[in-house]
Amino acid sequence: GCPAGLASIVGAHHGKPQQNEPDNFICDQLELYPGNYWGKGREQKAQWRAIWRELLQAALERGGLSSLDKLPLLTIPAQILLTGLLTMADWIASNPRYFPLISAEELGEESLYPARVEAAWQALSLTFPWESQQMALDAADFQARFGFPPNAVQKGVLTAAAQMQGPGLLILEAQMGAGKTEAALAAAEIFAARFQCGGLFFGLPTQATANGIFPRLKNWAAAQSQEMAHSIRLAHGAAALNEEYRQLFSGQAQTEEDEEGLLVHSWFQGNKQALLADFVIGTVDQLLLAALKQRHLMLRHLGLAGKVVIIDECHAYDAYMNQYLDRALAWLGCYQVPVLLLSATLPARRRGELVRAYLGGRAKAGPWERSQDYPLLTWTERGAVLQQAVPLPPGERQIACGFMEEKALPALLREMLEAGGCAGIIVNTVKKAQALAQSLGEALTEFEILLVHAQFILPDRAEKEQELLSRLGKESTPAQRQRLIVVGTQVLEQSLDIDFDYLITELCPMDLLLQRIGRLHRHRRKGRGPKLQAACCTILDRRDGSFDAGSLAVYGEWLLWRTRKLLPKEICLPRDIPALVQAAYGWEEADCLAQEPGSEKAREAYAKGQAALRHRAEAFAILPPDKNPQPGEGLDDWMDAEGARSEAGARAAVRDGDPSIDVLVMVRRAGGSIHFLPWQNGGAQVAADRPPSWEESLQIARQKLRLPGYFSRRWNVSTVIDELETANRAALPEWQKAPLLRGELVLLLDENLCARLGDAVLQYSRAEGLTYRKEEPDEGSGV
Repeated sequence: GCPAGLASIVGAHHGKPQQNEPDNFICDQLELYPGNYWGKGREQKAQWRAIWRELLQAALERGGLSSLDKLPLLTIPAQILLTGLLTMADWIASNPRYFPLISAEELGEESLYPARVEAAWQALSLTFPWESQQMALDAADFQARFGFPPNAVQKGVLTAAAQMQGPGLLILEAQMGAGKTEAALAAAEIFAARFQCGGLFFGLPTQATANGIFPRLKNWAAAQSQEMAHSIRLAHGAAALNEEYRQLFSGQAQTEEDEEGLLVHSWFQGNKQALLADFVIGTVDQLLLAALKQRHLMLRHLGLAGKVVIIDECHAYDAYMNQYLDRALAWLGCYQVPVLLLSATLPARRRGELVRAYLGGRAKAGPWERSQDYPLLTWTERGAVLQQAVPLPPGERQIACGFMEEKALPALLREMLEAGGCAGIIVNTVKKAQALAQSLGEALTEFEILLVHAQFILPDRAEKEQELLSRLGKESTPAQRQRLIVVGTQVLEQSLDIDFDYLITELCPMDLLLQRIGRLHRHRRKGRGPKLQAACCTILDRRDGSFDAGSLAVYGEWLLWRTRKLLPKEICLPRDIPALVQAAYGWEEADCLAQEPGSEKAREAYAKGQAALRHRAEAFAILPPDKNPQPGEGLDDWMDAEGARSEAGARAAVRDGDPSIDVLVMVRRAGGSIHFLPWQNGGAQVAADRPPSWEESLQIARQKLRLPGYFSRRWNVSTVIDELETANRAALPEWQKAPLLRGELVLLLDENLCARLGDAVLQYSRAEGLTYRKEEPDEGSGV
C-alpha cells in the first residue's frame, strides 16, 4: 500500500535498487516466494500482515501523518538521498560497536531504551555540520584568513559569490599563480553561509596534487573549526601514508581531535563513507564515482548534496573522465549544490559543456560560449549564464618560443647556463625522461642533473619534490639554483610552486604547454644569468614533421599537430592564454589549418576517438536527472546489474586506459631476509614469517610504486599479477594478515636492486627510479 518510491527506497538500502527480471517481477515476490514473507505456512499470513500494519501505523503517527495517502510522491533525486540516509542509519544501527549484541540467552527488555540508543549516539559522536557565518568577505576579512590582501581575481570572485541570487556554478579561468585556491575557499565560505551548505569537497587531478594542497586546506579548515569541531578526510588510495593527515588521528581511536578542533572520525574512514565527512580533500575520482553505476553510490550523493564542491584543474581530464564529470555536475545542479571550477587553460567549448551539464542542458546560447576575455568569471543564476572579465594584473611576461631537435640539447644548455642558473626539461614519458637524464649526465658532467617522474617509490618522490621546492621555490637562492638541470615528466606541470630560469619542453597540447611555461620565470628574482634575463622556452620537435612515438601514444596526432602549427614565436602571459587555447581546441570545419595535407585525417581520428571515449564511459554512467522516471515511480531498475562494480573496479572504471599495477618495493638478500631499500629506514630487516607490526606495515606501505604501463597492458596484466602473487605466497605468506598490507603486491629486488618480472628485467635506483628492459633484442619503445 505504500507509494512505489518509498517502497523502492527500502528495497535499495543494501546498495543497489531491486531489479525486475523477465520471469521474476518485484511485484510478484509475495506470491512467488511466500516462505520469505509468511514463515513456514500461509496460515501465518494474516498474523504477519497485522504486524506490518501495526508497525506502519505507528510510523505514520510518529511522522505526523494520518494515512498512507498523505505520503508525498518523491522524485528520483529525493529517493536517492533518502536511500543514502537510510543506508547510513542502517550501518550505524547494525554496528555492534555502538549497539553491543545482546546475549542469545536474553530476550532483551524495553527498559534498556532509550539509554541504549543514547549510549550508541554518544559513542558515535558525529560532528555537527559546518556553519559558515561569512555572508560576504571584504579585503580585511580575506587578509585575516589568508595572510595577504586579495588581488583583482580574488576580489572578482568574492563579489560574484556575494551577489549570486541562488546556488549555482562558478567557473574561474585565471593564470597560473593567481591565487585561485584562496579565491575558491573564500567563495566557499560565502556560499556555505548564504545557501546553508554544511561541508566542502575539494577535488584535484592526482594524489600528488591532493597531498600538495592538503596542508593549506587543513589550515583553512582549522580556522572554520575554532568554535565547533568538524571532521576532515583526505580521500584517495594512499591517504593513510600522508604524514600530516595521520597526525590528525590515531589508528584505532574513534576520533582524535587536534588543537584546532579538526577531527578524523573513524566512521568516515570507509571508502563509501568518505564524502560524508565535513571537509573532504581528495582526487576528483571521488566526485566521478557519484556518476558511476556502483553499489552504495547513494551514500556519495548524500555526502555531496549538502556541500560546496570545488574542482581544481578542471581542464585536466580526457573525454572519458569528462563524461563522468558532466554527469556528476548534472546531479549537483539538480541538488542545487554550489560548484566552483578552476582552470588556467580551459577551452571555450569545454566551458560550454560544463555549464550545460550543470544546468541540465537548459543554458541558452550566447556570447558567454565564445568569450576570450581573461581572467574570466562565468556563473549561472536561476538558469541564466552571466560573465565578467577581470582586469589583467600588471607585470605581464613575454616568453620567446622556438623549436629544436633533441640532439642539440647539450650544446644549448651549456650555452644558456654558462653563467649559472637552472633549467627545466619536461618530456611526455618516463622512459624518455630517464634516457634523456642519462645522456645529459654523460654529456654535461659539470652540471647537476635531477630526475623527477612518477615511477619512484613514494618517499623518494616526496624527497625529490621537497628538494625542488627548496632549491627552485620562491625563497631559493642563486647558489641553490646554480647549474641545476631538472628533467621530468608531467608531474612538473602543476601543483609544484617552482621557478625555472630556462625551460625546454617536448611538444604537447597547447593548454598543457602553457601550464609548463607557467613554471618559467614564475617568481620575480634578481641574479638570473645574462642569457636568462628574458624568459625563453624551447620546444623539442622533429624537423621532418613526424611526431615522437611516446608523445603520440599519450596525446594523439591532432592536438600535437595543432599546437605545432599555432604556436607563435612569442607569448605574452597571461594575455595570450585564452586565444591560444581556443585556437587549438576551438577549430571549425572552415579552419584554414584543417585544410593542410594530412590534417583532415588526423582531425577525424581525434573526433572519432573522443566520441568513442564518451560512448564507452556512458555504458557505466547513471542516467542524468532529467532522464529519470516521473515523481511517484520508484528506483527499481534504476541501476542495471552490469554497471555495479567493486570498489577497486569502480576507481578503475572512471579513468580510461589499461589497469594499473601498484607494488611495494622491498629487497630480499641472498640469505632470504627481507629488507627496506638501503636508504629507507637504514635498510632495516623485516621478519617474513610473521605479520609486520602496525608501524612496520606503515613503513612498508609507503614503499609504493606504480609499475610502467608495459606491465599492465590488458594482454599482460593477469600474468604479471599471478607471478607477483606466487612470489609473495612463497616468500611472505604472513604479510597478508597485516591489515595495511592485505591485498598488496610486493616486488622483491635482489641485492643489486634488480628483479625479473615476465619477460623483463627491472632495476631501481634512488636517482633514476624504476627502469626496465625486455630481454629480447627487439625490445620496442614502451611508453
